[in-house]
Amino acid sequence: MKILEQLQAQLNHLEKIDYYRKRFADASVDPCAVNSLEDFARLPFTTAKDFQSELKKPPAQCSLFTPEVTRVNFSPSGQELYPVYHTNQDLETMHRVCARSLEAAGLSPQDSVAVTFGYHLFIAGLFYQGQLEYYGAKVIPLGPGESERAVKIINDLQISVLASNPTFAMKLAEQGIPSVHTLFVGGEPFTSVQGYPEKVRAAFDREITIIDSYSMALCMPIARSCRHNNGLHLMDDFVYAEVVDPDSGEPLPIGDKGELVLTHLHKQAAPLLRYRTGDLTVLERRQCACGRELTMPQSVIGRTDEMLKIKGIKFWPSQVATILRSYPSLSLNYRVEVDSVQGVDQLRLTVEGSLADDGELERLANHLKSETLLKFNTIETVDKLEQGPGVVDKRKGRSF
Repeated sequence: MKILEQLQAQLNHLEKIDYYRKRFADASVDPCAVNSLEDFARLPFTTAKDFQSELKKPPAQCSLFTPEVTRVNFSPSGQELYPVYHTNQDLETMHRVCARSLEAAGLSPQDSVAVTFGYHLFIAGLFYQGQLEYYGAKVIPLGPGESERAVKIINDLQISVLASNPTFAMKLAEQGIPSVHTLFVGGEPFTSVQGYPEKVRAAFDREITIIDSYSMALCMPIARSCRHNNGLHLMDDFVYAEVVDPDSGEPLPIGDKGELVLTHLHKQAAPLLRYRTGDLTVLERRQCACGRELTMPQSVIGRTDEMLKIKGIKFWPSQVATILRSYPSLSLNYRVEVDSVQGVDQLRLTVEGSLADDGELERLANHLKSETLLKFNTIETVDKLEQGPGVVDKRKGRSF
């Protein structure tokens, strides 16, 4: 089925949901009149605030809940939690799509997998458990923590695959888990952090396959890499992705940096329609041997919520954190200051930590310019950064 036909079928489903029916009416749009992707791009966006407000209603009052729901996970929103609903069909679809990516990762049903993600309330542990069982692999739900016991179980059972956040995986690898040949990582920025994959491989002290994923509680999966190491492939049989200008909301061409917008293609409970993720990314078309094409080369590279325009260029301060993760001697405690001197924007970065020498400082400066397209006029490292906002825009007298 072509993507437009899939979207049209999903819109027929959404029209039966009060939450979306009201949004269509408020925007004076007819979902039945969507006859092209250009028509689809004129449908209203869904925002996290509005969507979560509906989800936080009791099930009897929430139109995103259906009687067919069989699993309820939760996701944090500030100090609160909101539920994430799945029907049996939703779970089966999720597992089927993931099974294709497991095959592309090089797994076989003969593999045994240790999962160290959490299993309480949140979705990550059960997300891996379900797809791996559907695929036919053998799964050990280790859960997080207790590294010594985890290492013993992995070695006693000769576990071949590990699903873990990268930090914990390195901790286990340093204690010795020689049977593991494939690592699924998540829960932390990984592909977007220069040098991190190499650091993890160094901890294992051998060549292993590392599979990175990008998901969020409301939409799992979204993208996952494969054994060919060609970026994170979008699960385009599960979600339809757009990249839009964070300012105007206008769709951007493939290859341009912007905000990721997602639409479920088959979801029954709590389906997303043109959901603004707030995540900054780039989509490219890369033909891969695994059969996928639409790819996120660097996964997520920042957040769109606090965009600034500097020297005529759009700048997202959260990109700085992603870049700093590549420098172990620097912390993520930093401050970006923007000022205007004689009408010319000036950009300053102050960060806790230290750099080895001028060569490393130059590497950081070039790295920042490459990723943000902006030259930082001043980069300073300090032993201790005074408490205060992470971004100060003196031009407009605001900070956050």
